[in-house]
Amino acid sequence: MVPKAETRYFSIISRKARGCAETYSSYVAQANPPPDDEIAGKTRFRTGTSYTAVMTYQVLARTWRPQTFADVIGQEAVVQTLHNALSAGTLGHAYVFSGIRGVGKTTAARLLAKAVNCEKGPAPEPCCQCVSCMEIAQGSSLDVVEIDAATHTGVDNVRELQEMLRYRPTRDRYRVIIVDEVHMLSKSAFNALLKSLEEPPPYILWIFATTETHKIPPTILSRCQQLEFRPVPLEKIVTRLLEIAEEEKFELSRDAASMVARAAQGSVRDALSMIDQMRGFSADAIDADAVAEVLGVPRFEVVIDLISALAGGDAMTGLGMLRSELRAGHDAWVLYQEVGRVLRVLLHLSVNADVAEDLPDDQRRQASGVAESLGAAALTRMAGLWLEHEALVGSADNRELALDVACLRLARWPAVQRVEALLAGETPPVVGGEGPMLPSSGVPSDSGGGGVHASASPGGRLSAALWAGGRRRLVGTVEGAQIRLSDDQIVMEFSTQNRALGVYARENLDELEVVCREVFSGSIQLRVEFENGASESIGNDDELMRTAVEDPGVRLVQKVLGGEVKWAVPDGNPN
Repeated sequence: MVPKAETRYFSIISRKARGCAETYSSYVAQANPPPDDEIAGKTRFRTGTSYTAVMTYQVLARTWRPQTFADVIGQEAVVQTLHNALSAGTLGHAYVFSGIRGVGKTTAARLLAKAVNCEKGPAPEPCCQCVSCMEIAQGSSLDVVEIDAATHTGVDNVRELQEMLRYRPTRDRYRVIIVDEVHMLSKSAFNALLKSLEEPPPYILWIFATTETHKIPPTILSRCQQLEFRPVPLEKIVTRLLEIAEEEKFELSRDAASMVARAAQGSVRDALSMIDQMRGFSADAIDADAVAEVLGVPRFEVVIDLISALAGGDAMTGLGMLRSELRAGHDAWVLYQEVGRVLRVLLHLSVNADVAEDLPDDQRRQASGVAESLGAAALTRMAGLWLEHEALVGSADNRELALDVACLRLARWPAVQRVEALLAGETPPVVGGEGPMLPSSGVPSDSGGGGVHASASPGGRLSAALWAGGRRRLVGTVEGAQIRLSDDQIVMEFSTQNRALGVYARENLDELEVVCREVFSGSIQLRVEFENGASESIGNDDELMRTAVEDPGVRLVQKVLGGEVKWAVPDGNPN
């Protein structure tokens, strides 16, 4: 039996529907356990003849909640506005704090309540030592009422609040009413607030917090001062996480802090909640691998390799990397967002190499190399193509398939670039000097005349001379032909597939022959031939040309891409 001196008696009387009463008594031991009952952060309280363990650990988001305005990070405009109002005595009677989750709206509301009711105030910063400040921080102040509009949505709840307005504060200067998630109130509840908001008693301060300002009626907003809480910058979240890790005595690498901050998307509370989760997973030693494992975020190096493969048109390698990441448990939507984020980093680096300060040195070096090789123009196109698939991947029931489609379309962009260059009469480049090269019927790269032919071969020498002389339109004809050189003659033979290039070469035979004589000898002759001795004529029949020119599809292509019809080939005619 528990000694009487060490017990308290609590009687709880509950009346049942039948009208009879039952009394339940329980013994709760005085909080004076023996020394051996203090075990690893747990305090044991004796209840009757048994022991109950009470957890004393508090999550980081609550432990490190700011206690002064100076502790609030990333909201300089809001803090400065409230500071000035408190200093000048121009505080409004109603405020709306809006912004995304976890950026300090409710915290700022409590700090404002402390500042106006502090024994040394009203002051821009509460002292945090007086009775009023401590009670507000603990949530036990009678003059600060905090309600959740998500569970108190009706007009009756508003009437209860209005009943409080009739009475002056119990002890402090102001009765502060904090309504969290105020957009959840019903229409009638908002209407009931109108008069109280417009002309409240001088000792009432309303503070509304919301994540969805657009759901609050304009009649309410017009009676309040609106302060917008913005997402906290990534670097400030990283700095805060590292400071907390140092104070809490656990290891947190800067790479890991950056990954957590990016995943939090501007919310400090989300970042601290993730850190709590990481500590449980990695036993107070948090690195980038642990964050990638828990959050399902792909490694930066993997994303860079994926972008490089897609930039080179290597769809097979790109899909293989996607399969590996999806099999590792990474979410398709997270993968899509991370690729978009890294594309943005690369685009910024291609324009200004001094940006992206949040990247570690090794990641920065790798990203700078890729950005330099691809260039701003190519990265702009890639980022635009990737962004076009956001709605597809985000709304698809099968996000893995949608992500595959997005990657395959991005892998096709080098081919699109080559087509655009050909239509513009320019030599199509091979992006970054990597990826699948054009087939033997293709055109050279923009690296100075290398192209398909070896630089020392007759074709390579002729291509380099055409390129250096500014005759870029003719370089493609050389690269699309088989070149044979003899003592007094050079022959360009075109396959059936490249017959159009052969015709173009025949039309510019004199110009090509001039360059050949400059490269090889002054008396060399140039001949254009076609595979298997086929004729160069490709169908210039007047009736056929008229039909082709008047075709609606051909007209549409001309309208979009420009150009003119040079020849026509009957359907089914391979020549």
